[in-house]
Amino acid sequence: MSVSPALVAVSQHGRRLAAHVDGRLIEGSPREALAEAWRTSREIVFFGATGIAVRLLAPMLADKTTDPAVVVVDDAGRYAISLVSGHEGGANDLARRVARQLGAEPVLTTASEILPDRSLIVGIGCSSGVSVQELQELVRRALAECGASIESVRELASIDLKRDEPGLLALAERWHLPLRFFPAAELRDVPVPNPSSVVAGAVGTPSVAEAAALLASQGELLVPKQRSGMGTAAVARRRAAGRLAVVGLGPGGREQLTLQAFEELRCAEVVVGYTLYVDMVREWLPLANCEAMPLGEEIERAQRAIELARAGKRVALVCSGDAGIYALAGLVYEALGEDASVLVELVPGITAATSAAALLGAPLMADFATISLSDLHMPAHAIRRRLEAAAAADLVTVLYNPASQRRRQLLADARASFLRHRAPSTPVGLVRNAYRPDQSVRVVGLPELPLDEVDMFTVVVIGNSRTRLIGGRMVTARS
Repeated sequence: MSVSPALVAVSQHGRRLAAHVDGRLIEGSPREALAEAWRTSREIVFFGATGIAVRLLAPMLADKTTDPAVVVVDDAGRYAISLVSGHEGGANDLARRVARQLGAEPVLTTASEILPDRSLIVGIGCSSGVSVQELQELVRRALAECGASIESVRELASIDLKRDEPGLLALAERWHLPLRFFPAAELRDVPVPNPSSVVAGAVGTPSVAEAAALLASQGELLVPKQRSGMGTAAVARRRAAGRLAVVGLGPGGREQLTLQAFEELRCAEVVVGYTLYVDMVREWLPLANCEAMPLGEEIERAQRAIELARAGKRVALVCSGDAGIYALAGLVYEALGEDASVLVELVPGITAATSAAALLGAPLMADFATISLSDLHMPAHAIRRRLEAAAAADLVTVLYNPASQRRRQLLADARASFLRHRAPSTPVGLVRNAYRPDQSVRVVGLPELPLDEVDMFTVVVIGNSRTRLIGGRMVTARS
């Protein structure tokens, strides 16, 4: 069979799309071309409607272990859909490759792709000449003992004496899994429940399957050694490695959530955050496992997320806007210090300054400053000094956390600072609950900045000497 993907197109437009994908285009009617591709290639890319592909493929489907990988590309070239033999046949990988070449989005639905728990290691021992079919059935039976399938397997492991065993290599290739080998001396030192003196005499270690599974996983044995005529298999669970994604949710609307942020939320085992933000996640992902914490417990939220990640969970710690701007990313890094046991990934989001600016017009076209008026972590005198500096420097200034029920004086101080340096006609934009159902947007003159109406859900944008109202929109000249 050909190692080059076979390309089958229903229409002339599909042929144009196919020209951008590595492979060989098969001519003829869709039925004839697909039948030829099925006979001659292990990978097929079908350009056309999924329904057509399903109807044409149905008579040819036999077994997921032998059927070619099939990916369908829609007529607009927006999606590369893994349709047949997603994991075992390699259609998931093919979908990713095709998507990269077309600038499309891969669509994967197999469990190993939508669940973040490919944590099982299968250790395999075998006699020379064992068939791939025997090993395949043996491994399937071992996985069934712990209620798992091949979709949950991360890798295979064996003794290095079997590095060239054809049946074992074919199994790894068929299931698209890495295959790791260990020398007998390393396997011999692993305590196992079922050692064998016969195996020790033959290969220099009393265990291959159990020892290899435990050594590769560094975890716990789930299924002890299972036997077939010429092979043994054991299953171990990989020791959990903590992972913490600090996710910026953007201003609050689903449309402003990045694809990366949504993927992290979807794959998280636990979502931790302030109650309001957790409620938003539950709207988007009703089945998400969430831990909500009250306002003001930022340090506690960061510590709880780290605690869960250290326990081996995949955690998403959420905050509004961007996680690295007046949010939780810094608290996480400070709490971890030099501890490298938890993998941390920062997922950026649309911050309040840019979301408010987009609704107001284009006020940030020149240099600008962002200043938080919250004095929970910053002394008030330092905030006043920064306000005065930004006002004197003629910087457009975005005020985060401008006022709360307890904290209103700093907003009055801010207005006073800017009035000392800016004309009374300077426009000030007020955006409350950007991109949420109760959004409000308005522009006032600097003296009319309503101190009693601004709250924590409001972003204040103060223009500079070159900011004007054009068609009712705030616009700052670039020079």
